Amino acid sequence: MNLFSPILRYFGIGALSNKDTGAQYGSSSGASTDAGINVTDERALQVSAVWACVQYITNSVCSLPLGVYRSTSGGREQITRRHYLRDLLLKRPNSLMKPRDFRKAMTMQLVMWSNAYAEIFWNGDIPIAVVPLKPGRVTPYLVGGEVVYHYQMEQGVRILSRRSMLHLKGFGPDGIIGVERNNYARNTLGISVSADVYASRQFANGGRSGGGYLMFDDFLTPEQRKQAKDLYAGMSETAFNKGKLWILEGGVKYETDALNPDTMQMIETRKMQVSEIARFYGVPEIMIGGGGATSAWPASFEQQLLSFLTFTLQDYIDEWEHAIYDSLVIDRDKETIFVDHDVTGFIKMDSQAKANIQSTWVQNGLKTRNEIRKINNDPPKDGGDDLTVQVNLTPVEQLEKIANDNQDRQSAGSMSAQVRQ
Repeated sequence: MNLFSPILRYFGIGALSNKDTGAQYGSSSGASTDAGINVTDERALQVSAVWACVQYITNSVCSLPLGVYRSTSGGREQITRRHYLRDLLLKRPNSLMKPRDFRKAMTMQLVMWSNAYAEIFWNGDIPIAVVPLKPGRVTPYLVGGEVVYHYQMEQGVRILSRRSMLHLKGFGPDGIIGVERNNYARNTLGISVSADVYASRQFANGGRSGGGYLMFDDFLTPEQRKQAKDLYAGMSETAFNKGKLWILEGGVKYETDALNPDTMQMIETRKMQVSEIARFYGVPEIMIGGGGATSAWPASFEQQLLSFLTFTLQDYIDEWEHAIYDSLVIDRDKETIFVDHDVTGFIKMDSQAKANIQSTWVQNGLKTRNEIRKINNDPPKDGGDDLTVQVNLTPVEQLEKIANDNQDRQSAGSMSAQVRQ
């Protein structure tokens, strides 16, 4: 450990910790990288692996149905009528956006920067709108043991209280702000961007680096050297890219200084960077076109989705639910109102497996037939709201009673038949 690390950490410099008061940061400043290239957030999104990771996580989280529920003595019931939280999350979060637009914007912020901010507008004690803010302009401050948010606008700085801010955050050492993913991945992204730039320049120069050598059999005089420069200047830029024909005299030879991509290991470098970026985002590399045939990844599609849901998406789902409860559920409803994502539709299965599990639910009294029909988008049927179980699952002490009842019914049926005759 560096001798000065404890001192720097004490003052909140060069470490993850922030000062006890004042501005709280989730990253170090600057966009420069060890590769010698600046990587802004916009440039990072031009890396295909970054785009794929951000898109997959954002779209997957926003595709999960979000329900508003009320706790009851028997469990919970979904709120399907007018309610401030349902109106806010499922109908119109603000005048500019649909609910899915709002959730996509906030989730994308959370994926890229590990922090997402939205201003909450209130009518008395009821939240009536939430508007996403630009995360790069928001800075949390600790003032007197309370968190306030400074939002930089063209007109100046607005100071928002914790009550006026919906803050989704990724993992962080202090719970005040999430450490910004793109900032800590910047060197990895710098290598990817550098590889993209190098490859682009190679293609632009016809697979050549742009330079070359003129070789003479003899030593040149200063005058001859000047004449050669004047005559052959720009050969590497024009001889191949523009199709110009050059005539080399007197034993002059031209050789390009093109570097073999295999020598530079550019192909392997770019493959490796896909894996590096996937690890930063927690996305299995096979989902974004990385990994080989031996990649350690579940064999079935259902297991693949379950793994992605468990180890990647669940953290985003939990953060959404906790942030909504903390910031948007009013105090008098804290004990009864909550939100929950329905993940059952995310885990796909083949038709046979789907039929088997739904049949098991009905036979074991876990769901009614109409509940199963609703899942399959079929209309309800009369008598389909009763929970049923198989007789062979009846408690042992009741089997004799059931057998006697069946026998009595059979006897009654026989007597009725005789009377009709």
